[in-house]
Parts: sequence; structure tokens; C-alpha cells
Amino acid sequence: MLSLLTQMSTLAVLTPPAASEYVAIIPGAIVALTALVVILLDVFHRQETSRDYIGYFSAIGLGVALLSCWALWDTSHSTPVFFGMLYADRFGLFFAGLACLAGILSMIAAPRYLAANSMDRGEYYMLTLFGVLGMVFMANSADLLSMFIALEVMSIPIYCLAAFLRKDGRSAEAGLKYFILGAFSTGLMLYGIAIIYGLTGATNLEMIAEGIATIMASPEAAASSDRLLTFGILLVVSGLAFKLASFPFHIWTPDVYTGSPSTAVGFMATGVKAAAIAALLRVLIVALYADEVRGGFFGLGWMDLLFAMAAGSVILGNLVAIAQTNVKRMLAYSSIAHAGYILVGIVAANSRSAFFLYNDAVLFYILTYTVGTLGAFGALAYLTRNGKSAETYEDLSGVGFKYPIVGLVLTICMLSSAGIPPTAGFLGKLYVFRAAVSAGAQTGEMAFIGLAILAILTSVAGVYYYLKVIVHLYMKPLNPRVEALEHRGALLSLGVAAFLSLYLGILPDGAIKMAREAIVDMKGAPAQIQPHIEAGKLKLSQEYPEPPQKISRTDN
Repeated sequence: MLSLLTQMSTLAVLTPPAASEYVAIIPGAIVALTALVVILLDVFHRQETSRDYIGYFSAIGLGVALLSCWALWDTSHSTPVFFGMLYADRFGLFFAGLACLAGILSMIAAPRYLAANSMDRGEYYMLTLFGVLGMVFMANSADLLSMFIALEVMSIPIYCLAAFLRKDGRSAEAGLKYFILGAFSTGLMLYGIAIIYGLTGATNLEMIAEGIATIMASPEAAASSDRLLTFGILLVVSGLAFKLASFPFHIWTPDVYTGSPSTAVGFMATGVKAAAIAALLRVLIVALYADEVRGGFFGLGWMDLLFAMAAGSVILGNLVAIAQTNVKRMLAYSSIAHAGYILVGIVAANSRSAFFLYNDAVLFYILTYTVGTLGAFGALAYLTRNGKSAETYEDLSGVGFKYPIVGLVLTICMLSSAGIPPTAGFLGKLYVFRAAVSAGAQTGEMAFIGLAILAILTSVAGVYYYLKVIVHLYMKPLNPRVEALEHRGALLSLGVAAFLSLYLGILPDGAIKMAREAIVDMKGAPAQIQPHIEAGKLKLSQEYPEPPQKISRTDN
């Protein structure tokens, strides 16, 4: 490992990056510069005055980064940049924009909430910005080392945000639990990276794929390395699955979501999950797409691992959420279920190369989940009394009539999370389930159909706890203790989340097209996927091409 780093540093001295390569870091650079300016603003801030302007400035900085993602949409490099460390493609820009959106909505909802908890400090915005920075570079990583560094840049600020309400013992407990378990999962992931490097001699994703192909080409090498390679892949996937909060790496989620600041929970529940999915797709598709390590049903490759994780997540997340009395805890288990739905889409889209374009359903689902979840946690943060936000179902009793806007936003977000039309969540689930059903119909594999049926049935069961929120909003006597922040910035955040939840459900074409373009422009995809990518490029303005009528297990 030391020799590899030495070679990279020598290469950096001899051949500096071309000017065009710096395009890849523009969104991240804007976020980093905004964070540095925020630190200076907080240093020179006049005491005993509001820090709201710091939150708004941070949101503006993220808005500029989001606009840069849009401006760079047609700019990409066919090969990794910065010595093979980063990709510059639409796939990375899609997730970078999503991270910026999550940061913006959580940031403008935070000022009055922090003040109500006597924690109006500039560090909150700085930590959020550095969290977004890590998410941006995770989505663009072309090397396991750069991915790991970005993961840590993202994770450490999130640990601090979880424990930000230092006067609240539950927040300190949440931060400590998240840090300890997160450090353990990160260590496992790093150990997996070391194993893969030892076997393939590379940490670059494309070079790992070449190394695996070399190993599998030799029966003797494959026999001696197969189990060790499987173990390394398992460790890397486990580290990313922890950030995704999927079964069985979910154990931290309920306590951390319950104890953390409500605005921070919305950010970590969406941005962190999106970054983990981006990194997971990069690793699985670019580095580990070989048939021998991908496996099938049930060749015990990573496809089987994701299959089990998806089934476990949708079952545990939905069934345990039904029994919860705390809304934040319910949303925590709901996020586990959503991770399962995402994995259903990944399993269907990557089981055969002909289904690769179905990954656009995964990206669209993450977008719909992000806006709905941010609105839900933003509404809970808005309903704050005596330094504590609304958490239980009883806290929401009668709120729909006392605070009509908050009630409407929370209703829309709950309907979207439940997958009820015409919200965005309905289309998100529809596209993911359709991908699984289509994959099963085309291949004749009943495992796909069974997984889709399981996801649909558990999703129907999950409607109960979402509707329970709406019942308390409008059909229960008013809780006299309920108060609200009465803050325009927070209302703006709620309004944007609710609007996007409806807009993406009624007019989804633009978002779906962007998701397809992001998948088609994903760099580093293996050779067997390239024909399907080219077909997708030709038909981006239409429905993406359906796979052949019948695909066998060997047609990869």
C-alpha cells in the first residue's frame, strides 16, 4: 500500500492534471469554499445576535454548487481524471446535485430550530457542508482509496451532527453509538479494500475488474483466491450497507434517528443513503461485474447477498415500524424498508447486462425518497416546543387544523412515503417493482417475482403507520402543548419538499430522463454493458429499449 501511494505521488509530480480535469471537482470545490467562508463568518460573528444569515449563506453556496451540476451536465470525461481517482460523468453529477438539494432543504430549516434548542452555532452549517463535500466525492470516486477518504470526510461531520444537541443526553448517546458502530464498519470496509488490493494489485475500480478477470482466467488462481476475494467483497459491501442502513446493518438507525436533531436526521437519512448507493453502484458495476463474483440465484455471489439484504430490509423495516409510538423511530424503520426497495431495484437491474438501464429506476426512487423524507423531518422540526421537537403520534394530534401548512406538508410526505398516487413515492415504487417483475418475466427466474411480491405486500402493510400520522393530524383532539417555530425559512423548506413530492409524481418525465442520462453516461462500465448503453443513448427521448423476450441464465 505504501509503495502504491509513493508511485501515485511521484506520478502527480511528473504529470500534473490537465486543465480540463478540474471540471470534475467544481461542485465539490464550491462546497468546500462555502464551508471555509462559513468558518470565517462564524469567527467574526457578533455575539448575542442571530446566526440565521450563516444558514442562508450556506444554502446559497449549495445552490451554486447545484447549479454547477446542471451547467456541467453535458461535460464528461471518458476516462478517470486526477490520476484515476475520480470520474467526471452525469452519474456523479446526479448524486452531487442530490446531496446539495438535501443540504439546502435541511439548512434553511435549521436556524430557528437550533435557536429553540439553545444551539444557534455556526458549526452546524460547517459540518453539514463538509458532509455534502464527502457525498459529492463519494459519488465521483473511481478508486477505493478516494472513495474511502470521501466516506470519512462525510462520516465524521455526520457523527458530530448526531451529537450536536449536547445538552440533550439522547443526542450524545446517538452520536456515540453512530461513531462507534460507524468506526467499526469503516474498519471492516478498509480491511476488505486491503484484501482486494492484495489479490488484484489495484485499488482503481477498472483495474480491479481487470485483476479479477485475470484471476478467474486461471483455474488454479481462481481456486486459491475465490473464497478470499468473496470475503473481501463482503467486507466492502458491508461497510457501504451500514451507511445505507439496510438489514442486517441497520441496528444503529432507530436510536440515532431518535436522538439526533430533527433537521440533521433528515439530512443524514437522505444524503448519506444517496452517497452510499452511488458508491455501491460504482463498486458493483465497474469493479465487481464479472459473472464469477456477481453470481446468481443462488450462486452465492454479491447478487445473492443483496437479495437477502433486500428481503430482510423490507420485512423488518415495515413490520417493526408498525409497532412504534415515536414518529422519528417509525421513520427510522421506514428508512430501512426504503433501503430494501432500493436494493430490489439494484438486484433486478444488475442481474443481467441486458437490464442495466433499469438502474434509472433506482436513481429516480432515491430522488423521490429524498424529497419526501426531508419534508417529513422538516415538519417534525418545525413543531418544536420548549426546545423539543414533536416526536410521538400524540404530539401531532390536531396539528393539521392548528397549523394547516405543516399538516398539509406532512400529509403529502406521508402519502409519498406510502406510495400513494399522485405523489412521487408512488411512481418511485412503481418503477422499482416494475423492473423486478420485468426481469423475472424475461428470465423466467421466480426469485425476481417473489422478491417483487414480497416488497409490494410489505409496502401495503407499511401504509398503516403512514396513515396513522394523518389520522392524528386531523382526527384526534388537539394537543394543547403543541407549538410551532413560525419561521419563514423553515416554511420555505417544507413548501419545496411538498411541491417536489407532488411535481415528481404528476410530471416525472424530466427527472426520469435525467436519471436515464446519468445511468447511460456512467463511466467505467464493463464491456458486456456497452451495447445496452449505446442503445440507451440512441433512445433517450423514448422509453428505454426492453430486453429480449427471453433471456437465459448464461446470457450475461
